[in-house]
Amino acid sequence: MLKNKLFAAALSAAVMTSSVPAHSFAEETTVHTVTIIGFDGKAVSTVKVNDGEKLDLSGFDTSVFSSHIDKYTEIGFGSWSSYPEKITEDISVYALYTKRTISLDSTPVKNEYALKTGSIDLTGLEVSITSFTQLPEKDESGNFKVKEEKVNIEELCTTEPKNIDEAFANSTKADVSVYPIDSKIPIYTYTIEYYPYLGDVNMDGKVNSLDASEVLTFYSILSTGASPNFKSDQKRRCNVDHNRTIDSKDATEILLYYSRVSTGGSAEWEAKK
Repeated sequence: MLKNKLFAAALSAAVMTSSVPAHSFAEETTVHTVTIIGFDGKAVSTVKVNDGEKLDLSGFDTSVFSSHIDKYTEIGFGSWSSYPEKITEDISVYALYTKRTISLDSTPVKNEYALKTGSIDLTGLEVSITSFTQLPEKDESGNFKVKEEKVNIEELCTTEPKNIDEAFANSTKADVSVYPIDSKIPIYTYTIEYYPYLGDVNMDGKVNSLDASEVLTFYSILSTGASPNFKSDQKRRCNVDHNRTIDSKDATEILLYYSRVSTGGSAEWEAKK
C-alpha cells in the first residue's frame, strides 16, 4: 500500500513538471552583429553585441587602418561614424580617416654664398602639411564630408648639412637636403656654392666704387646693342642682383654693399641694407 502511494506521488509530480509552460524557462538573448568597415568600403572585422547593450570599440586596434600612400602622404584612423547608443539590430560602423600630405610649395631663393660660415638661408622655402579629415556627417550624395586644413611648417624644417660651415668644409659646392619635421625623407635637395667674387668686377680682390664704375661701362656698351669683352667669369661678377641683366641696378647694389662692409656690416649680399 505504501508503495502505491509513493508511486502515485511521483507520477503526480512528473505530470506537474511536464505541464510547466515553455516560456517559464530563461529565454535566449538576441545577439547582433556590428560590421566594421574600412576606408575602402570593405568589411575588416565584426563585433557581437547583445541586444540593447552599448557598443564598445575602445579596445579595437585602429592601427590596422594606418598606411603610407606615398613617401609624403600617410593615412590613419580619425574617428568612428555615428551609431546608436544601444544596439538593437545588425549595423555597420565605418572607420573615418585622417590623411596628411606634406608638400613643397616653393624653394629657397639663395644658392650662392660669399662666406664659408653661418646658417643655410632658407628664405623662400615654403613647406606645408595638408590634413583631410572625414566627418561623421554626410553630404547630399551620401558620402562622408571631408574637412581640409593646411599648416605651413617650413620653420620646423631642418637641413643636412646643418650649416654652411659643414657644407663648404671640403668643397666650394654642396648638396643641401631639406627635411620636414620628424621625417627622414627630404622634401627637397638643391646645390649651394661658395662664390666670394660677386661684385669684384675688376678682379682686384676688393669690392668698391671702381667695380660699380666698371659695371656702368659694361651697361653703356650693352645699351648700344654691342657685346662687351668680358674676361673669364666677369659677367657673373657684375650681375649681383641675379636677374641675368647687367644694368645700373647692379652698380647701385655694389655701392650699397661697399658702404655697408666699410662700416663693419655684413659681407653677405642679401644682408639688410
